[in-house]
Amino acid sequence: MKKLIITRAQSDLSDLISRICDCDILSPAEAEKAALSAYSGIAVLGGTERDALMLNPFLRSSLEKYADSGKPLFLEYLHSFRCVYSAQPVRITCDRLVSAMEYGSISENSLLDSHYNLYIRPHFLMPETEILLYYQKYTTAHDTLDNLSETDRPALFKYGNVMHCAFCMSDFLKAAFAPWERWCDLVSYILSFLGITPPEQYEKGALRIPDSVPEGLGEMLDSCTSRAITLLRNYLITPDGVYGIREGLSHNIAPNGSRTLAGYVRADCCGEAAGVFLFSGDDGLAKIADNLLSLCYGPLTIHEGDFKGMMRWTEEAWNVCYQDDVARAVLSSLLASYFGISDKYSAPACDALEFLCKTSAKDGLRPARTDILEFLRENKSPLTIAETESGYASAHYNAYYSAALLLGYLVNGNEDFKTVGIRGLETLIHLYPETVREHSETSELCRLILPLAILYKVSGEDRHKEMLYRVFNDLQKYRHKSGGYAEWDSGYKAACFNNAGGECSLLAKNGDPVADLLYSVNWLPLGFIFAYHVTEDTAFYNAFADICRFFAKTQIVSENPLIDGAWCRGIDLNRLEPYGIPHDVGWGPCCIETGWTVAEIALGMLIGKKLFKNK
Repeated sequence: MKKLIITRAQSDLSDLISRICDCDILSPAEAEKAALSAYSGIAVLGGTERDALMLNPFLRSSLEKYADSGKPLFLEYLHSFRCVYSAQPVRITCDRLVSAMEYGSISENSLLDSHYNLYIRPHFLMPETEILLYYQKYTTAHDTLDNLSETDRPALFKYGNVMHCAFCMSDFLKAAFAPWERWCDLVSYILSFLGITPPEQYEKGALRIPDSVPEGLGEMLDSCTSRAITLLRNYLITPDGVYGIREGLSHNIAPNGSRTLAGYVRADCCGEAAGVFLFSGDDGLAKIADNLLSLCYGPLTIHEGDFKGMMRWTEEAWNVCYQDDVARAVLSSLLASYFGISDKYSAPACDALEFLCKTSAKDGLRPARTDILEFLRENKSPLTIAETESGYASAHYNAYYSAALLLGYLVNGNEDFKTVGIRGLETLIHLYPETVREHSETSELCRLILPLAILYKVSGEDRHKEMLYRVFNDLQKYRHKSGGYAEWDSGYKAACFNNAGGECSLLAKNGDPVADLLYSVNWLPLGFIFAYHVTEDTAFYNAFADICRFFAKTQIVSENPLIDGAWCRGIDLNRLEPYGIPHDVGWGPCCIETGWTVAEIALGMLIGKKLFKNK
C-alpha cells in the first residue's frame, strides 16, 4: 500500500522514500484534508526547518487517530504528540548519539555523529517507551562507548507503533552524518519500521571520498594539486589575493548541510597558500602569491619600534605572534628561494625571522606566543625574552621555527640563524621523545621530520642524520595499512588530550584508527620529500609516495566549491571518511583549514613533482 510523507520541504529522506516506494508527499496544510487511513505508513518530517513542527489541532487529531489504528507512524523533529512534548531547540556541539539498539552495523553503545544539530529534548515519554538513541556530551571514545553516563537525553525512541526522533535527520546526506554505514543502517531500520524495503545501496554523504585514484604517482599528484589549487582560489577574499585568503570552514555542519565560514585573515594561511601558488608553475598564480606575500610582509608585519619585524597572527589578533605560524608563513618564501623559483621575498622573510631570533631564549626556543599587551603592561622590551633560560620545548610550537631559521641560513648565510636554529633543535633532540606535546606523540613526530632534514642539510653531521632516521622509524610504528598514521600519545601527556571545552585532540585512546590532518600527517609530504632530497634514500621517497596516495584517497569530492578538493581534519583510517571525536572548541574532525591542511599537503606534493622533474 501507499505511504505518505508530511513535510514542509523536500529533503534527503523524502527524496529517498519517494524513489523506492509508492508514496504521496503533502504539506501539513494538505495533509490536514487528506484521508490518512488510506496509507499503510506515514512519515512526518519536521527537520527541514529550524523550528520543530507543531501540528495544528485538526491534523494532530487525525494523526493520533491514525496511530490508534496500529499502522506505523514515524515522527521527526515534531514538537508534541501523544503525551510527549519537548523543550525548545538547542544546538548540539560536542554531543554524540549513543545507540541502545542493534541493527546492521549498529551495536549497543555504537557512536553516531549528527554534527551541529538541533535537539528538542522531550519533557515526558509515553509508558513503555523503548529508547533507541541517546545524546551524550563529551564521549571519551572514538567508535563505541564503554559506559553510558547520560540516559536522560533520549533522541530516538519508540512507543508501540510510533517512532519519534527528537533531532533533525531529514537531510542526513547533506549534513554528512558519520559514520556513513551506521546512518544508512539507521535509515534502513526506520524504513523497515514503516514497511518499506530499504535500498541495497545509499548515496554517499556530502563529504565523500573519490571512488578511485590514478595509479601513477605523477598523475595522482597532478590531480590532487590541481584540485587543491582550485579550492584555495575559492577561498581568496578577492580573486587577485590582495586582501588575503580566508581561514577555512569550521567543523560545525548544520542539519541542512550549511557550513560556518572561518573568515579571519591569518598570516600563516596567506603564506602557506602563496607557497602552493608559487610552486604551481603558473604565472597567473604567481601574481596571486605575490599579493598574498605582500600582505604578509606589509600590513601584517610591524615595521618600527621594539617589535619591528614581528608578524601579526590575524587581522583580529593584531598584536599577537606565534612563531610557528610565522615560520609556516615564511617557509614558502624561503623554499621558493632555495629551489630557485623566486628570491623576491627571501629578504622580508629573513627580516621576520630576525625579530624571532633576537627574542629567543638561551636554549634556542621561544615561548608559545608573544603578546604585545604583556610587554606593555610590564613596560619591558621583547628583547628580554633572550635573557630567559628556556622557551617552550614543544615541536608543535618551535620545531618549524628552528627549521625556518636554518632554511633562512641556507638562503642568506645569516650565522645567527644557524646558531639559534641548531641550538633549538638540539634542545628538542635532547628531550626526545619527551618533548612537550600539544595534541599527541604522533603530532610531535610528524612535526620533526622536516626540521631534522633541514638540520642535517645544514650541519652534515652523522648524529643529526641518525636523529632524523630515529624519528622516522619511530613514526612508522603508527603507520596504518591505509597509508595514514594513527594518533598515539604514550602516557596521554598531550595538553589537548581529552580537553573538553577547549582545543582538543582527536585521540580518545591509543589504538584508535584516527588520523589528524590538521596537526599531524599534513606535515609529512613536505617532510618526507625534503628528507629524500637531502639523503637520496628511497625509504623517504617511498614514504612520500605512500602518504600522498593516502591523501589522494581522502581528498573530498563535492559539488560545493568550498569543499571539493579539500581535506578534513579527522579521518577514520578503517573507513577512510571524515570522523572523530568532535570535542574541539572550533576545529573538529570535519573542519577544513586552507593553510595548515590543504596548502601544507599540496605544497609538499608540488615540491615532490619539481624534484622528480629535475631528476
